[in-house]
Amino acid sequence: MSSPDGEGALCNPRLERRIVLLADLQFTSAIRDLLGDEAIEPDQAPDARTKPFVKKGIVVGTTLVHARLARAEYAAGSIEGRFEQVTGCPAGADGGDDACAKEFLTRFARRAFRRPLDAAELDNLWAVYSFGREASYERGVSLAVEAILASPSFSYRTELGDGAGGDVVRLTAHETASELAFFLTDSLPDAELAAAADSGALNDPKELTRQVERLLEKPETRSSLSTTLVAAWGLSNLFGTIKDPGMFPEYTPALQASMFHETELLLDDLLWSRGADVSTLLTSRETFVNGPLAEVYGVEHTGASPDEFVKVALPADERAGILTQPGLLAALSRTDNTSVVARGLFVRGALLCMGKIPSPPEELAGAIEELLAADMTERERAEARAGEATCAACHRQFDAFGLLLESYDPVGRYRETLKGEPIDARVDLTGMGDLDGAYASAVEFAETVAETDGFAACVTRHLLTYGTDDEALSPVHCQVQGVIAALPDGQRTLPSIVKAIATSPALTERAKEK
Repeated sequence: MSSPDGEGALCNPRLERRIVLLADLQFTSAIRDLLGDEAIEPDQAPDARTKPFVKKGIVVGTTLVHARLARAEYAAGSIEGRFEQVTGCPAGADGGDDACAKEFLTRFARRAFRRPLDAAELDNLWAVYSFGREASYERGVSLAVEAILASPSFSYRTELGDGAGGDVVRLTAHETASELAFFLTDSLPDAELAAAADSGALNDPKELTRQVERLLEKPETRSSLSTTLVAAWGLSNLFGTIKDPGMFPEYTPALQASMFHETELLLDDLLWSRGADVSTLLTSRETFVNGPLAEVYGVEHTGASPDEFVKVALPADERAGILTQPGLLAALSRTDNTSVVARGLFVRGALLCMGKIPSPPEELAGAIEELLAADMTERERAEARAGEATCAACHRQFDAFGLLLESYDPVGRYRETLKGEPIDARVDLTGMGDLDGAYASAVEFAETVAETDGFAACVTRHLLTYGTDDEALSPVHCQVQGVIAALPDGQRTLPSIVKAIATSPALTERAKEK
């Protein structure tokens, strides 16, 4: 396999051995799977819709530590009143059953840590149990549960490998199971995956593939992977946007939720129910709408009630897949206007993974504010930026993408005029590699992108980045190219991509520190 760093070079691991902090969603979901919904404070309940795609905002400081200690304490305290249901042990009216408690705690810790415990760890656990036992039998168990959930072995997963010689190590079966489970489900390995790790069977690529195929049949896995893509595209930012109520009174939290759910339904239909090529996400002329969303699209809603989502056909010359969905377009707009910059950066970055554009120099902040406040169209603003040498070098790499989307207003409605003047959404992408050429509309552009490998490679990059926490990964890296090359007969369906990722060295191998 070749590498971007050298012709014919081996594809060596990009990541060294390490420990990986669980994201908040993963930490909380793991507690819920261990102890049920009762173990999660209502205001801490995981909301997959708003899960972050990257962890760069997580700071491992006192605030995070205190928050997780508090969640561990709350979860352990939730056992009270349901002790027998959770532990399988009778409550301690007669002093309690130490053997049963230890059996439960061993099983609980093994699942929480995603691996067997060594003798020293068990001795420490019994010491905590014994300390709490002095107060009561139940207190001994809950204190031990709290210690398990507060342990670094719960908050972190390891990628240290099997200790074999050489510069590259393979993750152990338990490490692979943990990485795979959090990648696919944002939670712990289920019983069958854990058993495959315990037996060592997961080291066999055939068994690993079988486990992935099994997990991909579960609705919660499919939902989690779809939400990972939605997070990569930044659609969860929709819930933090506001619009001028005088201009867009229909833009309510309910409409935002409808827009988000539309994307969820489309991904489920195309990627899972139909098993379509991922490129259909850019070309589909069908979607799902309820009453309020149908009004945004300007199509008829045939549901039995305004809340019911139904499949509809969209005007072929106005809409094409996720790129022209109102939710995405609204999330990438300002309160009272569209944003060529935000939309263009999305297309270049999240949609096509073409590389990060640096932020503008701080000394340009005033000029940018003046430009945004000026009475100009977005195309006129783009032309003004193109005329400034300092701005042009960067903006020529993405403004054209945003101009293609000017036919959609700040809430995603299609429009042909602005203030009585026709909207010109034409752009020239000469010199843009596979995208080279002139485009009259976003629909034409989306159809061209779907015919290239760029979008599928970007989807692959997003999934591989989420699974490995390698935020610097690019589609040109051999790890992504290796996954694409491994797809059977060029099948670019989401299940095929996920299976190729799960069995790739990028997921299961790490380099030794130099």
